[in-house]
Amino acid sequence: MYKKIQSIHTAPETMMGAIKIRQAFPLRGIEQVSPFILLHHFDFTYLPHENNFNVPPHPHRGFSPVTFLFEGSIEHEDSIGNKHVVYNDEVQWINAGRGIIHSEKADKAFVEKGGRSQGIQLWINTPKAEKMNPPTYQPITKNEIVLIEKEGVEFRLISGKYEGKKGPAKSEVVTAMLRMKTNSEFSLHFPADHNVTFYVLEGELSLNTNQTIKQHDLVVFEQSADEILLNAKADSKLLIMSGMPINEPMVTHGPFVMNSETEILEAMRDYQQGKMGFLY
Repeated sequence: MYKKIQSIHTAPETMMGAIKIRQAFPLRGIEQVSPFILLHHFDFTYLPHENNFNVPPHPHRGFSPVTFLFEGSIEHEDSIGNKHVVYNDEVQWINAGRGIIHSEKADKAFVEKGGRSQGIQLWINTPKAEKMNPPTYQPITKNEIVLIEKEGVEFRLISGKYEGKKGPAKSEVVTAMLRMKTNSEFSLHFPADHNVTFYVLEGELSLNTNQTIKQHDLVVFEQSADEILLNAKADSKLLIMSGMPINEPMVTHGPFVMNSETEILEAMRDYQQGKMGFLY
């Protein structure tokens, strides 16, 4: 038995400031795939000295904003003293907790040489009991990531437990960066009580032998312990996500994700009063 598909849709283009990205969710009809609450896919190719990517300092509270970088490099700086560059096949894992301010920009070496910058920013919700924990920042490098290899397949386990292995990120949610060469095959299994979703950054694949999925598609599965089978029809890259749904009220406002309107107002006040630190 193969795991049943609940829905498939192509992520539409949207503008984030001056840059064009793909937003797989939230959308009308698919507000979240709990615990995953936002997925942005960016893919740019720059000439030398052309890259002007620069996200100024901004706050977060109540969730984990995570960047999975498939190509390129990005420099991160935050209000708890971290400054770090993440490179291709690496991950920047922030747990905003009660509050963090961070900025992101293209690092100098990448700006000078140009090239492709491609990745996912994924927002992962935090249960109410953990929303006001101290913030943490975890740069996850190539040599820390758990690499599961099969012929033509590279499965990079970033977080959670899978096939007896555990990803380096401090999270129980399963996330993995998957690269598949043309004609390769890969089978996946997840717990029956998890919400499971895949996003295709590029390529084309056969799913469960009879369904084609392609670039920019988001696949959401029904809950079951059944197998998922992928066959790559072209070189493909996917982000794999699986986690226990958080069955709590959720209120979002810009960069804050809490359980009530009151907590959102408190977050705005705390940010304005400097309780999330400073980054200039």
